[in-house]
Amino acid sequence: MRLIYLILIILSSYSYGNVQRFILPSEVIKESVTVQVSLPNTYDHSDYFKYPVLVALDGSTQFDHIAASVKFLSTYAIIPEMIVVGVSTPSERIKYYTHTELEAFKNRSGRAELYSKFLQEELLSKVRDKYRIGPFQVISGHSLSGLYTSYLALSGNSKFNAAISISPSLWWDSAVLTDEYETYQKLKGRKPTKWFLSLANEPVEMKSGFDAMLAALNKAPPLNIDWHSAQFPNETHDSTPLIGNAQALKAIFSGWNAVPGIEVMSLKSLQKFYSDKAVEYGYSFPMSVHQFNVYGLKAAYEGKTNWGVEILETGVERFKSSEILWDSLATAYSLENELTKALEASEKALSLAKKNNSLFISEIITQNTTLKAKLANK
Repeated sequence: MRLIYLILIILSSYSYGNVQRFILPSEVIKESVTVQVSLPNTYDHSDYFKYPVLVALDGSTQFDHIAASVKFLSTYAIIPEMIVVGVSTPSERIKYYTHTELEAFKNRSGRAELYSKFLQEELLSKVRDKYRIGPFQVISGHSLSGLYTSYLALSGNSKFNAAISISPSLWWDSAVLTDEYETYQKLKGRKPTKWFLSLANEPVEMKSGFDAMLAALNKAPPLNIDWHSAQFPNETHDSTPLIGNAQALKAIFSGWNAVPGIEVMSLKSLQKFYSDKAVEYGYSFPMSVHQFNVYGLKAAYEGKTNWGVEILETGVERFKSSEILWDSLATAYSLENELTKALEASEKALSLAKKNNSLFISEIITQNTTLKAKLANK
């Protein structure tokens, strides 16, 4: 167990990244939108690897904590590494987050399809042009935007593979989305979809709308939707996105971590494990830097150093610019008492760390110095 704690300490230093921001003028919704992009800390470790994307609606308030949760959870291979895209709230929030028009909000509601066109044809197109994103997309919304993500999950009329709905305003238009559920429940040809919905300690209409939807889902589960729900009675409507999104990510990617305990897997077993996930998610996720790092280090520290070396050697083949993986490979070689190989890997890690101005440079220098002393005294 002491070795497991050591791994956790090592990995905890690997949860950083960079955030970029730009303004996107939209022809569809006729306004300029602020877009924030959080890239994984491993983004520059290759020039080919493509990442899933998570779109965080109401990005001005929700982006930071969602991006932090993604970085933390993906560092430990609990979820995949993802690019997080925060989108500022549209000026007409009710207009674009609702799919039905009310007389009281005539011309100011019911334009969800227009907003979907903006997201899919303008936002995601722009992000795809600027960054390496893979064909797996998650969207998160809260309150009215949670109603919108609920609509996307059920209607099947979107390019998103998973939806998060935190305290969704399912009461809208006399709970019309629940009334329409029977139509959506029988929808055929829908791609595999994940959906998480949750509720905090909410007013009567929020709870009644949520309970009605749960009753419909439990009575007749929707075709090809893997849905999960949670309730957080100690949270308010405003505080619940913090815990709700973290729980949603863990639910959507339940069972993602191949070796959550102290057991270990060989590289061949890991590759099969994630290949099998393609059936569940409709997308074949390639192994990322943090997955190679977590599983390689764990195998090495748990006495399967040959497995650890193989995993990490494959990792550096695929991510040649990753100081993280080169440094971990040096650790695995050292545990095998292959000190010359360890120092060579450590020198590579140190060179990359200096080139990339890495946050990990002090740890890498420490291992490099230790390995040189061991070889000198050998």
